[in-house]
Amino acid sequence: NKEGPRILGGFARPAEKSAAELAQLLAHHALVVDMRPAAEFAAGAVPGTISVPMNASFTTWMGWLVPYDQDFYLIGDAAAVDLAVRDLAMIGLDRVGGWFAPEVVTQWAAAERAPLSVIPQIGALDLSESLKHGGVTLVDVRNPGEWAASHINGARHIPLGHLGRRLDEIPRDKPIVMQCAAGARSMIGASLLKARGIDRVINLTGGFGAWASAGLPTVQ
Repeated sequence: NKEGPRILGGFARPAEKSAAELAQLLAHHALVVDMRPAAEFAAGAVPGTISVPMNASFTTWMGWLVPYDQDFYLIGDAAAVDLAVRDLAMIGLDRVGGWFAPEVVTQWAAAERAPLSVIPQIGALDLSESLKHGGVTLVDVRNPGEWAASHINGARHIPLGHLGRRLDEIPRDKPIVMQCAAGARSMIGASLLKARGIDRVINLTGGFGAWASAGLPTVQ
């Protein structure tokens, strides 16, 4: 950029990077956060990236999940990146090493000749049947108050903010279904598992709300 970095309210947008640079960064285990909507991430994402959509909860989950002492990178359009850089700096996350436009996802797949990572979805009724037959492990990533109020019998409770440090508590012998209240936090959690090399991960569409609305049993 011959004009230098754009300044937004005193915060400079970092340099845009290419698909080749993304591949190199991921090969060195860099932290890359995809800010696209969760449904787009679920349909196809670059393996090794994590999903934290740009919405009202963005800085909350970035503050929980991103180390403050290392560089990280963002995938999103320029406007989203500008907002993210500003908002993250205000909570002390100021080590954005660069950003990638959303098109980098398909560019990476074409350049690497590799499939994108996909997170399948499951409905409440299908999950109920799978749990009856012991076919899946269910992980509830809601906060302790939500869990105490009501939860699905047999679920393991690991709040999303602690998930990265407690992966060893999750069995790997069967597919893992991630669940929250409505399906948003669980998608972030599912992306964390996928980025750590746990491939058989599924998201519960609609979360606990969909389960309860279907009249399925809960416990306290």
